[in-house]
Amino acid sequence: MIIRGTLIAIGGNEDKGARTRQLHVHDTVHAFMDSGILYRLTAEINDSDACLELVTTASSIPETVSRQYARAFKKLGHRNVRQMHITSPEEADHPDILARIRTCGGIFFSGGDQLKLTAVFSNTHFTRLLHERYVREHFVIAGTSAGAMVMSDLMIYPLTPEVDLHPRVDLFPGLALVHEAIIDTHFLVRGRFRRLAFAVAQNPTHIGIGLEEDTGIIIRKGNKLEAIGSGLVTLIDGRSLKEANLTVAHVEHDIFIENLLVHVLSHGNNFTLRNKKIS
Repeated sequence: MIIRGTLIAIGGNEDKGARTRQLHVHDTVHAFMDSGILYRLTAEINDSDACLELVTTASSIPETVSRQYARAFKKLGHRNVRQMHITSPEEADHPDILARIRTCGGIFFSGGDQLKLTAVFSNTHFTRLLHERYVREHFVIAGTSAGAMVMSDLMIYPLTPEVDLHPRVDLFPGLALVHEAIIDTHFLVRGRFRRLAFAVAQNPTHIGIGLEEDTGIIIRKGNKLEAIGSGLVTLIDGRSLKEANLTVAHVEHDIFIENLLVHVLSHGNNFTLRNKKIS
């Protein structure tokens, strides 16, 4: 199956063109106006008149988030940004909402709580329409933080505090725009290598994708991954795990994983998801 659309998953805290901001790296070479992550999003849409729908469902401060992104995209010359703060499956499947999804040039899921996104959008006409457009058309689906984590078929959602050192990692079905992958965000600043490694040990057919802040991936044709932004993309590959690791995963002590493969990509590096090779 040929996939014509594009996915953009972002690790959170991406540059929005503010005069001052805190980065995890001090001297980023990616200028907001011509090589930043949001610029790359508008470049993939490649039509400044096309509507970009901003979905703020995951956010607890949707109006603030909407203003921030509208301001950022306006600086980039993309003024046609509309907000969707959808709070129920019934609202997601309203004819007016579906009509907007049929005609927009791209959709962007903000950060917040990823379980809100699956609660609202799983098994809806809204999500089926996204899948159809993503497969058949030059359609861009982007998301940051929670909006990126929901893209994969398995989604991390911590039911216990992240400071808890218990090795369990809670996984739920995502929106399955990308298969056999688990996406984690804010990867460096929140120390999430442990939980993604454990999630992959539990599901070794899935590639773990750890995204630093102001860092992302572009996935084209459902297969070719390109790293973008100022930080690193960490790929955790469980193909070489031995069976013994799966039994260790259920024991309540520190993690032991043998033969786990780790790949680290920076801006411009490519990786193919099907054969798991850097290209």
